[in-house]
Amino acid sequence: MASRVDKIYGDAYISVKTDEDDLIEALEEAKAVKEILDSNTDFVNFLNHPQITKEEKMEAAKNVFDGRVSDDMTGFLMIIIKKGRFKEFDGIFTYIISNIKRQLGIGALHVTSAMPLSQEQKDKILKKVIDSSEYQKLEVTYETDKDIIGGLILCMDDRIVDNSIRTKLDSMGRYLSQIQL
Repeated sequence: MASRVDKIYGDAYISVKTDEDDLIEALEEAKAVKEILDSNTDFVNFLNHPQITKEEKMEAAKNVFDGRVSDDMTGFLMIIIKKGRFKEFDGIFTYIISNIKRQLGIGALHVTSAMPLSQEQKDKILKKVIDSSEYQKLEVTYETDKDIIGGLILCMDDRIVDNSIRTKLDSMGRYLSQIQL
């Protein structure tokens, strides 16, 4: 769940993006910046260090990102640093990415199955989920978990559809344990 800070900064950044092309560009940029910051812990530690001045932090961030990302993104990063909110960068950028994806009609689906699915099965699942959701496109991740015995578990947004045999056996066991003889 996004914090208040994530929403305030994320919504402010997204609000200046006026059309779909701007949103697509902002999405790619936000992903790239998040990936860079996630993979460079030394740089993040530098930006979070309390004894380093905001001016030094801003100069370092400007040297890293200036010319590599848009002026909007560089300015946004400067504001985050200037306001002392850099510790929340991960939440802010996660919020920006998920919010832009939602605006562009891109959803995330996680599928868990007991054994690997064929391409035909994956295509059927994708088609059914797209037909029954508001999304035009889905980013799908697949996972195999032999503990579910059979069936599928689908997770999208805050919804979970658990049609696994393990869950059915668990619920049957709870039902049978309540029966009095």
